[in-house]
Amino acid sequence: MKKYYVIALIAITAIMVLLIGNIKGRFDSYVQEVSENIDKAFNYAVEREGQIRGRLPHPDNERPVISYNVEETPQQWVDSVLSLPKVKNGDYIIYAIDGREARAKGLAKSDREVYALYWQDRYIDRGYNINLTKLDSIFCMFMNMDVPHRYTLLSKDHQVIDSLGDFTFKRANYQREHQIGLLGRQFLQVEGHISFIKFVGKEYSPLLLSTLLMLVALGCVLTQLTVIRKKEKALTLREAATGGIIHDLKGPVTTAISIMDALKDMTSDEDMKVIEKQNGVMLRHVQHEIETLGNTIREERMRIIVNKKPTDLISLADAVKQEVDMVYQSKQHTISIDNRLPQGIRPEVDADKVERILRNLVENAVKYADAGVEVKITLALQNNTPMVMVQDNGWGIEQQYLKKIFKPYYRIEQPAGRHRNGHGMGLTNALHLVSAHRGKIWVDSKPGKGSTFSFTLPQ
Repeated sequence: MKKYYVIALIAITAIMVLLIGNIKGRFDSYVQEVSENIDKAFNYAVEREGQIRGRLPHPDNERPVISYNVEETPQQWVDSVLSLPKVKNGDYIIYAIDGREARAKGLAKSDREVYALYWQDRYIDRGYNINLTKLDSIFCMFMNMDVPHRYTLLSKDHQVIDSLGDFTFKRANYQREHQIGLLGRQFLQVEGHISFIKFVGKEYSPLLLSTLLMLVALGCVLTQLTVIRKKEKALTLREAATGGIIHDLKGPVTTAISIMDALKDMTSDEDMKVIEKQNGVMLRHVQHEIETLGNTIREERMRIIVNKKPTDLISLADAVKQEVDMVYQSKQHTISIDNRLPQGIRPEVDADKVERILRNLVENAVKYADAGVEVKITLALQNNTPMVMVQDNGWGIEQQYLKKIFKPYYRIEQPAGRHRNGHGMGLTNALHLVSAHRGKIWVDSKPGKGSTFSFTLPQ
Protein backbone atom coordinates (compact mmCIF):
# COMPACT_ATOMS: atom_id res chain seq x y z
CA MET A 1 0.00 0.00 0.00
CA LYS A 2 2.89 2.34 0.68
CA LYS A 3 3.86 2.42 -2.99
CA TYR A 4 0.36 3.66 -3.87
CA TYR A 5 0.76 6.51 -1.39
CA VAL A 6 4.14 7.33 -2.92
CA ILE A 7 2.70 7.28 -6.45
CA ALA A 8 -0.23 9.45 -5.35
CA LEU A 9 2.13 11.86 -3.60
CA ILE A 10 4.28 12.09 -6.74
CA ALA A 11 1.18 12.71 -8.86
CA ILE A 12 -0.12 15.39 -6.49
CA THR A 13 3.30 17.03 -6.39
CA ALA A 14 3.51 16.94 -10.20
CA ILE A 15 0.07 18.53 -10.50
CA MET A 16 0.96 21.28 -8.02
CA VAL A 17 4.27 21.90 -9.80
CA LEU A 18 2.44 22.15 -13.13
CA LEU A 19 -0.11 24.53 -11.65
CA ILE A 20 2.53 26.74 -10.02
CA GLY A 21 4.68 26.56 -13.16
CA ASN A 22 1.74 27.57 -15.34
CA ILE A 23 0.93 30.56 -13.11
CA LYS A 24 4.59 31.57 -12.87
CA GLY A 25 5.02 31.30 -16.63
CA ARG A 26 2.00 33.51 -17.25
CA PHE A 27 3.17 36.01 -14.65
CA ASP A 28 6.67 36.13 -16.16
CA SER A 29 5.14 36.85 -19.57
CA TYR A 30 2.99 39.55 -18.00
CA VAL A 31 6.05 41.12 -16.30
CA GLN A 32 7.91 41.04 -19.63
CA GLU A 33 5.01 42.74 -21.40
CA VAL A 34 4.65 45.45 -18.75
CA SER A 35 8.44 45.96 -18.66
CA GLU A 36 8.47 46.60 -22.41
CA ASN A 37 5.65 49.13 -21.98
CA ILE A 38 7.58 50.83 -19.17
CA ASP A 39 10.69 51.04 -21.40
CA LYS A 40 8.71 52.64 -24.20
CA ALA A 41 6.99 55.08 -21.84
CA PHE A 42 10.27 56.01 -20.15
CA ASN A 43 12.11 56.62 -23.42
CA TYR A 44 9.26 58.80 -24.65
CA ALA A 45 9.14 60.69 -21.34
CA VAL A 46 12.91 61.38 -21.38
CA GLU A 47 12.70 62.67 -24.95
CA ARG A 48 9.70 64.92 -24.24
CA GLU A 49 11.19 66.21 -20.99
CA GLY A 50 14.41 67.03 -22.87
CA GLN A 51 12.46 68.98 -25.43
CA ILE A 52 10.86 71.00 -22.64
CA ARG A 53 14.27 71.80 -21.13
CA GLY A 54 15.47 72.79 -24.61
CA ARG A 55 13.08 75.71 -24.56
CA LEU A 56 14.71 77.21 -21.49
CA PRO A 57 16.79 80.42 -22.14
CA HIS A 58 20.57 80.02 -22.56
CA PRO A 59 23.38 82.19 -24.04
CA ASP A 60 23.58 80.36 -27.36
CA ASN A 61 19.91 80.53 -28.29
CA GLU A 62 20.36 83.57 -30.56
CA ARG A 63 23.41 82.29 -32.48
CA PRO A 64 23.08 80.04 -35.55
CA VAL A 65 24.19 76.42 -35.26
CA ILE A 66 25.88 74.46 -38.06
CA SER A 67 25.51 70.67 -37.69
CA TYR A 68 26.72 67.67 -39.68
CA ASN A 69 25.53 64.07 -39.57
CA VAL A 70 28.79 62.20 -39.24
CA GLU A 71 27.20 59.00 -40.55
CA GLU A 72 26.35 60.61 -43.90
CA THR A 73 29.42 62.89 -44.30
CA PRO A 74 32.70 61.90 -46.01
CA GLN A 75 35.35 60.85 -43.51
CA GLN A 76 37.68 63.80 -44.32
CA TRP A 77 34.87 66.21 -43.48
CA VAL A 78 34.24 64.39 -40.24
CA ASP A 79 37.90 64.54 -39.24
CA SER A 80 38.17 68.23 -40.10
CA VAL A 81 35.01 69.14 -38.18
CA LEU A 82 36.04 67.16 -35.12
CA SER A 83 39.42 68.93 -35.12
CA LEU A 84 37.85 72.40 -34.88
CA PRO A 85 37.88 74.03 -31.44
CA LYS A 86 34.55 74.11 -29.63
CA VAL A 87 34.55 77.90 -29.10
CA LYS A 88 32.48 80.84 -30.22
CA ASN A 89 33.77 82.24 -33.54
CA GLY A 90 32.10 85.42 -34.67
CA ASP A 91 28.54 84.76 -35.74
CA TYR A 92 28.43 80.99 -35.20
CA ILE A 93 29.43 78.18 -32.84
CA ILE A 94 30.48 74.68 -33.88
CA TYR A 95 29.15 71.58 -32.07
CA ALA A 96 30.73 68.32 -33.28
CA ILE A 97 28.84 65.11 -32.43
CA ASP A 98 30.37 61.69 -33.06
CA GLY A 99 27.66 59.09 -32.54
CA ARG A 100 29.71 56.05 -33.48
CA GLU A 101 30.82 55.33 -29.93
CA ALA A 102 27.27 55.73 -28.62
CA ARG A 103 26.02 53.26 -31.19
CA ALA A 104 28.79 50.79 -30.34
CA LYS A 105 27.87 50.93 -26.65
CA GLY A 106 24.19 50.45 -27.42
CA LEU A 107 23.22 53.86 -26.03
CA ALA A 108 21.49 54.88 -29.25
CA LYS A 109 20.26 53.30 -32.45
CA SER A 110 19.43 56.32 -34.59
CA ASP A 111 20.81 59.79 -35.30
CA ARG A 112 17.86 61.25 -33.46
CA GLU A 113 18.76 59.34 -30.28
CA VAL A 114 22.43 60.38 -30.59
CA TYR A 115 21.39 64.01 -30.99
CA ALA A 116 19.08 63.76 -27.95
CA LEU A 117 21.89 62.33 -25.83
CA TYR A 118 24.22 65.07 -26.94
CA TRP A 119 21.77 67.75 -25.83
CA GLN A 120 21.39 66.01 -22.47
CA ASP A 121 25.11 66.66 -21.92
CA ARG A 122 24.64 70.31 -22.88
CA TYR A 123 21.72 70.68 -20.46
CA ILE A 124 23.86 69.23 -17.67
CA ASP A 125 26.62 71.70 -18.57
CA ARG A 126 24.18 74.55 -18.04
CA GLY A 127 22.91 73.11 -14.74
CA TYR A 128 19.59 71.97 -16.19
CA ASN A 129 19.24 68.48 -14.73
CA ILE A 130 16.30 66.24 -15.55
CA ASN A 131 13.08 67.51 -13.97
CA LEU A 132 11.82 64.32 -12.37
CA THR A 133 8.38 65.77 -11.70
CA LYS A 134 7.79 66.58 -15.37
CA LEU A 135 9.36 63.31 -16.41
CA ASP A 136 6.99 61.38 -14.15
CA SER A 137 3.97 63.32 -15.39
CA ILE A 138 4.77 62.50 -19.02
CA PHE A 139 5.59 58.88 -18.14
CA CYS A 140 2.29 58.29 -16.32
CA MET A 141 0.31 59.90 -19.13
CA PHE A 142 1.97 57.72 -21.78
CA MET A 143 2.00 54.57 -19.68
CA ASN A 144 -1.72 54.65 -18.94
CA MET A 145 -1.19 51.99 -16.27
CA ASP A 146 -0.81 52.24 -12.54
CA VAL A 147 2.59 50.70 -11.79
CA PRO A 148 4.22 51.80 -8.51
CA HIS A 149 7.62 53.24 -9.50
CA ARG A 150 10.40 55.56 -8.43
CA TYR A 151 13.28 57.47 -10.02
CA THR A 152 16.76 58.06 -8.63
CA LEU A 153 19.08 60.50 -10.41
CA LEU A 154 22.71 59.52 -9.79
CA SER A 155 26.02 61.20 -10.45
CA LYS A 156 28.91 59.57 -12.29
CA ASP A 157 30.13 58.01 -9.03
CA HIS A 158 26.54 56.96 -8.21
CA GLN A 159 25.84 59.59 -5.59
CA VAL A 160 22.14 60.48 -5.33
CA ILE A 161 21.36 63.86 -6.93
CA ASP A 162 17.56 63.70 -6.80
CA SER A 163 14.79 61.14 -6.34
CA LEU A 164 11.05 60.94 -6.85
CA GLY A 165 8.29 58.35 -6.73
CA ASP A 166 6.74 55.65 -4.59
CA PHE A 167 9.23 54.48 -1.96
CA THR A 168 6.74 52.29 -0.07
CA PHE A 169 7.42 49.07 -1.99
CA LYS A 170 10.56 47.13 -1.11
CA ARG A 171 10.77 44.57 -3.86
CA ALA A 172 11.16 45.85 -7.43
CA ASN A 173 10.68 43.30 -10.24
CA TYR A 174 11.46 45.99 -12.82
CA GLN A 175 14.78 47.81 -12.61
CA ARG A 176 16.75 49.69 -15.26
CA GLU A 177 19.64 52.14 -15.16
CA HIS A 178 19.89 54.58 -18.07
CA GLN A 179 22.90 56.71 -18.96
CA ILE A 180 22.01 60.38 -19.41
CA GLY A 181 23.99 61.89 -22.27
CA LEU A 182 26.97 60.66 -24.22
CA LEU A 183 29.57 61.43 -21.56
CA GLY A 184 28.05 59.31 -18.76
CA ARG A 185 28.10 62.01 -16.12
CA GLN A 186 24.63 61.19 -14.83
CA PHE A 187 22.49 58.04 -14.61
CA LEU A 188 18.79 57.66 -14.01
CA GLN A 189 17.70 54.55 -12.14
CA VAL A 190 14.09 53.49 -12.69
CA GLU A 191 12.47 50.89 -10.40
CA GLY A 192 8.97 49.51 -10.53
CA HIS A 193 6.82 46.91 -8.82
CA ILE A 194 4.59 44.91 -11.17
CA SER A 195 1.86 43.61 -8.89
CA PHE A 196 0.86 39.94 -8.90
CA ILE A 197 -2.63 40.91 -7.69
CA LYS A 198 -3.17 43.08 -10.76
CA PHE A 199 -1.89 40.28 -12.92
CA VAL A 200 -4.48 37.94 -11.40
CA GLY A 201 -7.17 40.52 -12.05
CA LYS A 202 -6.18 40.83 -15.70
CA GLU A 203 -5.66 37.10 -16.32
CA TYR A 204 -8.60 36.02 -14.18
CA SER A 205 -10.40 33.78 -16.70
CA PRO A 206 -7.47 31.69 -18.04
CA LEU A 207 -5.99 31.36 -14.55
CA LEU A 208 -9.31 30.21 -13.13
CA LEU A 209 -9.76 27.69 -15.94
CA SER A 210 -6.26 26.23 -15.58
CA THR A 211 -6.64 26.10 -11.80
CA LEU A 212 -9.96 24.28 -12.10
CA LEU A 213 -8.45 21.76 -14.52
CA MET A 214 -5.58 21.11 -12.12
CA LEU A 215 -8.00 20.74 -9.22
CA VAL A 216 -10.05 18.24 -11.23
CA ALA A 217 -6.88 16.24 -11.91
CA LEU A 218 -5.97 16.45 -8.23
CA GLY A 219 -9.46 15.30 -7.27
CA CYS A 220 -9.17 12.33 -9.62
CA VAL A 221 -5.88 11.30 -8.01
CA LEU A 222 -7.34 11.58 -4.51
CA THR A 223 -10.45 9.67 -5.57
CA GLN A 224 -8.32 6.93 -7.08
CA LEU A 225 -6.27 6.77 -3.89
CA THR A 226 -9.47 6.40 -1.85
CA VAL A 227 -10.64 3.57 -4.11
CA ILE A 228 -7.25 1.86 -3.77
CA ARG A 229 -7.43 2.15 0.00
CA LYS A 230 -10.90 0.57 0.03
CA LYS A 231 -9.77 -2.24 -2.24
CA GLU A 232 -6.68 -2.76 -0.11
CA LYS A 233 -8.87 -3.10 2.95
CA ALA A 234 -11.15 -5.55 1.15
CA LEU A 235 -8.13 -7.56 -0.03
CA THR A 236 -6.76 -7.65 3.50
CA LEU A 237 -10.06 -9.01 4.79
CA ARG A 238 -10.24 -11.52 1.95
CA GLU A 239 -6.66 -12.58 2.62
CA ALA A 240 -7.47 -13.15 6.27
CA ALA A 241 -10.56 -15.18 5.37
CA THR A 242 -8.66 -17.20 2.73
CA GLY A 243 -5.85 -17.83 5.20
CA GLY A 244 -8.37 -19.14 7.71
CA ILE A 245 -9.89 -21.48 5.14
CA ILE A 246 -6.44 -22.73 4.10
CA HIS A 247 -5.56 -23.35 7.73
CA ASP A 248 -8.79 -25.28 8.22
CA LEU A 249 -8.11 -27.41 5.13
CA LYS A 250 -4.50 -28.22 5.97
CA GLY A 251 -5.44 -29.95 9.22
CA PRO A 252 -7.78 -32.62 7.77
CA VAL A 253 -5.53 -33.23 4.74
CA THR A 254 -2.46 -33.70 6.93
CA THR A 255 -4.44 -36.07 9.15
CA ALA A 256 -5.66 -38.05 6.10
CA ILE A 257 -2.07 -38.38 4.83
CA SER A 258 -0.94 -39.69 8.22
CA ILE A 259 -3.80 -42.23 8.24
CA MET A 260 -2.92 -43.42 4.72
CA ASP A 261 0.73 -43.85 5.69
CA ALA A 262 -0.30 -45.83 8.76
CA LEU A 263 -2.69 -48.05 6.79
CA LYS A 264 0.01 -48.73 4.20
CA ASP A 265 2.33 -50.01 6.89
CA MET A 266 -0.42 -52.09 8.53
CA THR A 267 -1.80 -53.87 5.46
CA SER A 268 -0.15 -56.89 3.80
CA ASP A 269 -2.23 -56.89 0.64
CA GLU A 270 -0.05 -55.64 -2.24
CA ASP A 271 -3.00 -54.35 -4.28
CA MET A 272 -4.26 -52.44 -1.23
CA LYS A 273 -0.79 -50.98 -0.71
CA VAL A 274 -0.79 -49.67 -4.29
CA ILE A 275 -4.19 -48.08 -3.77
CA GLU A 276 -3.11 -46.56 -0.47
CA LYS A 277 0.06 -45.23 -2.11
CA GLN A 278 -1.97 -43.65 -4.90
CA ASN A 279 -4.33 -42.07 -2.41
CA GLY A 280 -1.37 -40.78 -0.41
CA VAL A 281 0.15 -39.18 -3.52
CA MET A 282 -3.16 -37.54 -4.42
CA LEU A 283 -3.54 -36.21 -0.89
CA ARG A 284 0.01 -34.81 -0.99
CA HIS A 285 -0.84 -33.18 -4.32
CA VAL A 286 -3.86 -31.53 -2.68
CA GLN A 287 -1.63 -30.49 0.22
CA HIS A 288 0.85 -28.97 -2.28
CA GLU A 289 -1.95 -26.97 -3.95
CA ILE A 290 -3.14 -25.69 -0.57
CA GLU A 291 0.39 -24.67 0.42
CA THR A 292 0.93 -22.94 -2.95
CA LEU A 293 -2.25 -20.93 -2.49
CA GLY A 294 -1.32 -19.94 1.06
CA ASN A 295 2.27 -19.04 0.16
CA THR A 296 1.22 -16.95 -2.84
CA ILE A 297 -1.04 -14.90 -0.59
CA ARG A 298 1.54 -14.50 2.17
CA GLU A 299 4.85 -14.28 0.33
CA GLU A 300 4.25 -10.79 -1.07
CA ARG A 301 3.98 -9.49 2.49
CA MET A 302 6.08 -11.86 4.58
CA ARG A 303 9.69 -12.88 4.35
CA ILE A 304 10.17 -16.56 3.48
CA ILE A 305 12.31 -18.47 5.95
CA VAL A 306 14.66 -20.93 4.25
CA ASN A 307 15.94 -23.92 6.26
CA LYS A 308 18.92 -25.16 4.29
CA LYS A 309 20.47 -28.55 4.76
CA PRO A 310 22.44 -30.98 2.54
CA THR A 311 19.93 -32.41 0.06
CA ASP A 312 20.06 -35.21 -2.49
CA LEU A 313 18.62 -33.42 -5.54
CA ILE A 314 18.47 -36.65 -7.53
CA SER A 315 16.19 -38.34 -4.99
CA LEU A 316 14.12 -35.18 -4.77
CA ALA A 317 13.69 -35.06 -8.56
CA ASP A 318 12.78 -38.76 -8.61
CA ALA A 319 10.11 -38.18 -5.93
CA VAL A 320 8.62 -35.38 -8.01
CA LYS A 321 8.67 -37.59 -11.10
CA GLN A 322 6.80 -40.41 -9.33
CA GLU A 323 4.20 -38.02 -7.90
CA VAL A 324 3.49 -36.29 -11.24
CA ASP A 325 3.38 -39.68 -12.99
CA MET A 326 0.79 -40.80 -10.44
CA VAL A 327 -1.36 -37.66 -10.70
CA TYR A 328 -1.31 -37.58 -14.52
CA GLN A 329 -1.38 -41.33 -15.14
CA SER A 330 -4.38 -40.85 -17.44
CA LYS A 331 -2.35 -38.64 -19.81
CA GLN A 332 0.40 -40.15 -21.96
CA HIS A 333 3.73 -38.54 -21.07
CA THR A 334 7.36 -39.32 -20.32
CA ILE A 335 9.52 -37.79 -17.57
CA SER A 336 13.25 -38.43 -17.56
CA ILE A 337 16.07 -37.25 -15.26
CA ASP A 338 19.49 -36.24 -16.58
CA ASN A 339 21.96 -36.01 -13.69
CA ARG A 340 25.09 -34.03 -14.52
CA LEU A 341 26.05 -33.26 -10.94
CA PRO A 342 29.40 -34.50 -9.62
CA GLN A 343 29.08 -37.77 -7.74
CA GLY A 344 28.20 -37.41 -4.07
CA ILE A 345 27.37 -33.69 -4.20
CA ARG A 346 24.61 -32.65 -1.83
CA PRO A 347 23.80 -28.94 -2.17
CA GLU A 348 22.52 -27.09 0.89
CA VAL A 349 18.93 -26.07 0.08
CA ASP A 350 15.49 -26.12 1.65
CA ALA A 351 14.40 -29.51 0.31
CA ASP A 352 10.68 -28.93 0.84
CA LYS A 353 10.71 -25.62 -1.04
CA VAL A 354 12.90 -26.89 -3.90
CA GLU A 355 10.59 -29.87 -4.25
CA ARG A 356 7.61 -27.48 -4.55
CA ILE A 357 9.43 -25.46 -7.23
CA LEU A 358 10.34 -28.55 -9.23
CA ARG A 359 6.90 -30.14 -8.82
CA ASN A 360 5.23 -27.02 -10.18
CA LEU A 361 7.52 -26.79 -13.22
CA VAL A 362 7.24 -30.49 -14.09
CA GLU A 363 3.47 -30.50 -13.59
CA ASN A 364 3.09 -27.45 -15.84
CA ALA A 365 5.21 -29.15 -18.51
CA VAL A 366 2.86 -32.14 -18.52
CA LYS A 367 -0.32 -30.10 -18.12
CA TYR A 368 0.28 -27.55 -20.90
CA ALA A 369 1.10 -29.99 -23.69
CA ASP A 370 -0.56 -32.55 -25.91
CA ALA A 371 -0.56 -36.26 -25.10
CA GLY A 372 2.85 -37.87 -25.57
CA VAL A 373 4.78 -34.88 -24.19
CA GLU A 374 8.37 -35.56 -23.16
CA VAL A 375 9.73 -33.80 -20.06
CA LYS A 376 13.39 -33.80 -19.12
CA ILE A 377 14.73 -32.77 -15.70
CA THR A 378 18.41 -31.79 -15.85
CA LEU A 379 20.55 -31.35 -12.74
CA ALA A 380 23.88 -29.61 -13.31
CA LEU A 381 26.38 -27.05 -12.08
CA GLN A 382 26.67 -23.59 -13.63
CA ASN A 383 29.77 -21.72 -12.44
CA ASN A 384 29.86 -24.01 -9.37
CA THR A 385 26.22 -23.16 -8.62
CA PRO A 386 23.54 -25.90 -8.65
CA MET A 387 21.11 -25.40 -11.51
CA VAL A 388 17.90 -27.26 -12.36
CA MET A 389 16.31 -27.25 -15.83
CA VAL A 390 12.89 -28.57 -16.82
CA GLN A 391 12.59 -28.96 -20.58
CA ASP A 392 9.52 -30.05 -22.56
CA ASN A 393 8.34 -30.27 -26.16
CA GLY A 394 4.89 -28.91 -25.41
CA TRP A 395 2.93 -25.93 -26.70
CA GLY A 396 5.54 -23.30 -25.89
CA ILE A 397 4.92 -19.70 -24.91
CA GLU A 398 4.63 -16.58 -27.09
CA GLN A 399 7.46 -14.07 -26.63
CA GLN A 400 5.02 -11.37 -25.47
CA TYR A 401 4.01 -13.47 -22.44
CA LEU A 402 7.44 -14.48 -21.17
CA LYS A 403 7.81 -11.48 -18.80
CA LYS A 404 4.24 -11.78 -17.52
CA ILE A 405 3.93 -15.43 -16.57
CA PHE A 406 5.61 -14.93 -13.17
CA LYS A 407 3.09 -12.27 -12.13
CA PRO A 408 0.45 -13.29 -9.56
CA TYR A 409 -2.73 -14.78 -11.04
CA TYR A 410 -1.62 -14.22 -14.63
CA ARG A 411 -2.87 -16.82 -17.08
CA ILE A 412 -2.09 -17.13 -20.79
CA GLU A 413 -5.14 -17.35 -22.98
CA GLN A 414 -5.09 -20.72 -24.71
CA PRO A 415 -6.78 -21.60 -28.01
CA ALA A 416 -10.08 -23.47 -27.88
CA GLY A 417 -9.72 -27.13 -27.06
CA ARG A 418 -6.53 -26.76 -25.01
CA HIS A 419 -6.20 -27.36 -21.29
CA ARG A 420 -7.12 -24.22 -19.33
CA ASN A 421 -6.86 -25.35 -15.70
CA GLY A 422 -4.69 -23.31 -13.34
CA HIS A 423 -4.99 -20.18 -11.26
CA GLY A 424 -1.78 -18.32 -12.12
CA MET A 425 -0.16 -18.96 -8.73
CA GLY A 426 2.34 -21.74 -9.39
CA LEU A 427 5.05 -19.76 -11.19
CA THR A 428 4.62 -16.83 -8.82
CA ASN A 429 5.16 -19.18 -5.92
CA ALA A 430 8.21 -20.68 -7.67
CA LEU A 431 9.66 -17.19 -8.20
CA HIS A 432 9.28 -16.35 -4.50
CA LEU A 433 10.88 -19.62 -3.40
CA VAL A 434 13.84 -19.26 -5.80
CA SER A 435 14.35 -15.65 -4.69
CA ALA A 436 14.33 -16.81 -1.07
CA HIS A 437 17.31 -19.01 -2.01
CA ARG A 438 18.92 -15.89 -3.60
CA GLY A 439 18.71 -17.63 -6.95
CA LYS A 440 17.27 -16.72 -10.35
CA ILE A 441 14.57 -18.33 -12.46
CA TRP A 442 14.06 -17.77 -16.17
CA VAL A 443 12.43 -19.34 -19.22
CA ASP A 444 13.31 -19.91 -22.86
CA SER A 445 10.42 -20.81 -25.08
CA LYS A 446 9.13 -20.81 -28.65
CA PRO A 447 5.57 -21.58 -29.70
CA GLY A 448 5.22 -25.13 -30.98
CA LYS A 449 8.74 -26.09 -29.83
CA GLY A 450 8.33 -26.30 -26.07
CA SER A 451 9.80 -24.48 -23.11
CA THR A 452 12.81 -24.72 -20.81
CA PHE A 453 12.49 -23.35 -17.28
CA SER A 454 15.76 -22.98 -15.38
CA PHE A 455 16.59 -21.89 -11.85
CA THR A 456 19.76 -21.64 -9.77
CA LEU A 457 20.36 -22.39 -6.08
CA PRO A 458 23.39 -20.40 -4.85
CA GLN A 459 25.19 -21.94 -1.89
